[in-house]
Amino acid sequence: MKKTCIAILILALSALLGATKYAGEIFQLSSGVQNQAMGNTGLTFGNSLAAGWWNPALLAEPGSCGVELMRVEHFEGLMQQNQLGVVFGTKTRTSVQINHLGIDEIKLTQLENPADSLSNSNRPEVWKTVGNHDLIVYGSLARSLKNNLHLGLTPKLAYRSLAENSGFGIGADLGLLWDAGKGFRAAANLRDFFSTQLIWANGTHEIAIPNLDLEFGYGFSPFNGIPVHLALRTQIFAEDRGEASNVAAGPVSADFHAGLLVKPIPALNVMAGWDSDCFTAGLGVCYKALGLDYAWRNGSPDELGSSQRLSLSYTW
Repeated sequence: MKKTCIAILILALSALLGATKYAGEIFQLSSGVQNQAMGNTGLTFGNSLAAGWWNPALLAEPGSCGVELMRVEHFEGLMQQNQLGVVFGTKTRTSVQINHLGIDEIKLTQLENPADSLSNSNRPEVWKTVGNHDLIVYGSLARSLKNNLHLGLTPKLAYRSLAENSGFGIGADLGLLWDAGKGFRAAANLRDFFSTQLIWANGTHEIAIPNLDLEFGYGFSPFNGIPVHLALRTQIFAEDRGEASNVAAGPVSADFHAGLLVKPIPALNVMAGWDSDCFTAGLGVCYKALGLDYAWRNGSPDELGSSQRLSLSYTW
């Protein structure tokens, strides 16, 4: 175990040496409607079909299998996200997440006469419209180190098409889950620890900076057996994100998240949370094996607008 930890640390430090700022942003757009409604938390919440994305170590625990289709509109429709998630297996569960991100009709401009300088008689005009699209595939698996300690791995592949450029990405995340008993849980996910590479067709090469997720969760039933789940999550980035993060101190930045889920009746989930700089909320209903979840994220102070998520799921 000590040798494994040392090897992981060496890989993470070596990735930092050649890392490119913001290169891994496409991998930060989270999965799961329930998780978004709970303030973008989920490292200790194993009941979500997006658990493999959040923390692959969750798959080492017994739980439901199923398929989930998710549709997201970020920033009041500016960006679309479509996702298919599948969790399968009996003794050991495995997860596959396919994530598509798209922005259409981006207008490119040029001068009416590109050979001349900008002037009142030579103004910019729309040259053509392009789209940006990302396709990412995550595969997650896990094993138990002890009865209450689990380890998980999420390899990931990406294809990027940005305007007239395209490229491929490959990397992996490493998750850990510790069940302390009496409802208390702690988890960590070292994202892009395996030097996630982004290789472009034009010869450009980028390396995503590893970042660390930490979360503490607590599950209890305070009112007549009604289940409640609380979660506190911290994202730690090894880069100075300035005002883009809640806290920035030199080369390190951090964002904070908090989530709440209450299940007043078996067929209903009521969710709320705080996602870095805005409130989130959502509802989930289920009928037998079918589930429908909705999440809403309030507009951030940067005026980029609100986001909405909707998913349909089937579990077995």
